[in-house]
Amino acid sequence: MPKKSVSPPTQWKKVEKQATKVLGKGSAGRYPEDLEPRVVPFSAAPDVAPLLPAEYVEFIGALGYRWLSTSESTLGFLPPRWRVSLSQQTGVPDRRWNEVRAEREAGTHTYSFVMFAARDLDDVNGFAFGQGTQGDGLVVWSVEESLPVEELGPFSAWLTEELGSMAESLEGAEEGATSLEPPDLESASLPSAKKKVPAAKAKGAFALFDRFPRDAKELLFNGRKLGALPPVIGEFTELESLWVRTTGLQQVPPELGRLTKLKRLDLSFNPSLVEIPPELGNLESLESLDLRQTGVKTLPDSLERLRRLLYLDLQSTPLTTVPPVLFRMPWLRALDLYSTTLPPQELEQLQRALPECKLGVN
Repeated sequence: MPKKSVSPPTQWKKVEKQATKVLGKGSAGRYPEDLEPRVVPFSAAPDVAPLLPAEYVEFIGALGYRWLSTSESTLGFLPPRWRVSLSQQTGVPDRRWNEVRAEREAGTHTYSFVMFAARDLDDVNGFAFGQGTQGDGLVVWSVEESLPVEELGPFSAWLTEELGSMAESLEGAEEGATSLEPPDLESASLPSAKKKVPAAKAKGAFALFDRFPRDAKELLFNGRKLGALPPVIGEFTELESLWVRTTGLQQVPPELGRLTKLKRLDLSFNPSLVEIPPELGNLESLESLDLRQTGVKTLPDSLERLRRLLYLDLQSTPLTTVPPVLFRMPWLRALDLYSTTLPPQELEQLQRALPECKLGVN
């Protein structure tokens, strides 16, 4: 009689039981389904359903988004919003990334791969579903440094091989061995809301920021549609880095000026942001300010108080004349003015005023 096949969920539970017996309960677990990554690169989310094979859907339905780690390997299945985030960062073979990125920013890209599992989150290494090159339907592809590189076969066959390798490594594991760290989705996700706020306030950007402790040192929201920074940002007085690139910002509140420990501020790729408040001159610790591809047409004179500011990016902004304050900031070390229409004579004057600054011009 032919050997009865074992379902993917059953295979997983068998190896997970083996792992926890050898390495302890910390070698396996399950990600919450509602984990929300801090970064969603593009606002237009792909419809991944057509790229998810039935075997995978059944597996997730039975076990959820589980992870497993041995002393030699690790594997974690990505919750829905993480699938979207990492799929948006995954390239397409034989296509230039800048072309793919432009389509995704415009919401016109047709996705041919969807990330569903990861070994780690550095450079997006893991596994994606995509059509096989031999017309054999959806197959698993290995993803290295954000690019699908090799077909690995149907989901069930791929999982059988993965789990077989993990089980083999467990058989040879020494007593007291520890498992590798699984893909760290939870620390890279938005925190869950822990307290109730008035219904009138618990909306939009306020609700998002309010989920973080006020002593946070870094907030990263690249790609999320904020529209505006809420005044509550002024309460994050321990903040050292704030990344709000491509968030649809139209204004920055004066409360941002309270963040006297802030070192890095990225407001780039927000074309509707046409001015920054003079209170930014109070950011006495600021070292880097990125205003690339914003609508900023000038800079407030108060920026001359930023004596620690070394790097300023004004690339592709609608500047038509050099902001006067720049002539009074000789401590700058890098100033990017590429793709601007600034008069050449003003740029020459600026270079003389900032002899130690590397000036990037057309």
